[in-house]
Amino acid sequence: CVHEANAVPGLTTKMIANRVDQMLVAFPESAPHYKRPVEVVGMPVRREFIYTKREDARRELGLDNRPLVVSAFGSLGAREMNKAVAQVFALEKADGCPFQHIHATGSDGWGWMPDYVKNLGLDLSECPGIDMREYIYNMPTVMAAADVIIGRAGASSCNEIAAAGTPCILIPSPNVTNHHQEKNAQVYADQGAAVLLPEPECTAQRLYDEIKGLICDDQRKKSMKKALHGMVVPDSAERICGIIEELAKR
Repeated sequence: CVHEANAVPGLTTKMIANRVDQMLVAFPESAPHYKRPVEVVGMPVRREFIYTKREDARRELGLDNRPLVVSAFGSLGAREMNKAVAQVFALEKADGCPFQHIHATGSDGWGWMPDYVKNLGLDLSECPGIDMREYIYNMPTVMAAADVIIGRAGASSCNEIAAAGTPCILIPSPNVTNHHQEKNAQVYADQGAAVLLPEPECTAQRLYDEIKGLICDDQRKKSMKKALHGMVVPDSAERICGIIEELAKR
């Protein structure tokens, strides 16, 4: 039994697919790539992503009435995207900080991004609502509270966003095997569940415009939230375990 998390299978999965009894996939778009029996089971996520309530999350985080934007690009961070976010901070300040913004730099970014922000002439203590930190340890809470989340398009991230139903801007990493993040993001964009913004096109101004456009469009956010919830399989872990147990009985 093999579970493929991405929308398009990688080389390793293709090599072993014909030797397994059951293929499990997270995306329906993966199914046509296999000759063996395929079942769409989604991808397991922590239940907190599904069930944390927005009102409770915002109260826990002590947020004001402004919208919340959350951005993160992995545990290490992504240098070019961290630079773009720093420049977005500057645009926010010039615009009167119209929304709150939590950004996780990642461990690599934390070593240089604070100085980079200062070199842009920004003192974040004078920017109410901009919260730059190394990691976000309570992501289900933060994601539930957010109006927009910005991040990569790995399978885990995509499914967590879908479970939370948080409108999103996906910026696939250009440095992954077989461009699988771009394909994951394209599936979400095709369903109306995400804004797909390729990194080469992601200037600070373009990103800021996309953020403001999405925040101000209540109908689009509502539609995106509905599309995201339609893509998640809430009982993914139970389905996978059930299939494995049945195979073990044979």
